[in-house]
Amino acid sequence: MSEELFVHVTHHEEAGCAVLTVTGDIDRTSSPLLRNTIHELVANRHVRLVLDVEGITFCDSNGLRTFLSGMALAFDAGGWMRLAGVRGHFERLLRMTDLYGFFAIDPDVVGSLQHASGGDGTSARE
Repeated sequence: MSEELFVHVTHHEEAGCAVLTVTGDIDRTSSPLLRNTIHELVANRHVRLVLDVEGITFCDSNGLRTFLSGMALAFDAGGWMRLAGVRGHFERLLRMTDLYGFFAIDPDVVGSLQHASGGDGTSARE
């Protein structure tokens, strides 16, 4: 049985980014929710995105396309997208498809926010 997809957005003004907490299954029927949320944020000039993906229980090729297109959309708008909490099924999928190194990945949201605010000594665009 699939778990319904939920996307919760929190704005972190101090780090200048939006955190999307994504939980549940991302597939053909649910990926439009995530895609539309990312599009809406970018359209409203929130182009620095952290996706907390620790709660993802399943992701198929539609979900992967959503992550890739979201990253491209943010980048094209002058921003970036980071993934936080990549584990379990989603980590195996990214490694299996050779996309793990393609995304900027942090162990957790705190690490992503530190990166976004420059607190780790690197630029937020890495």
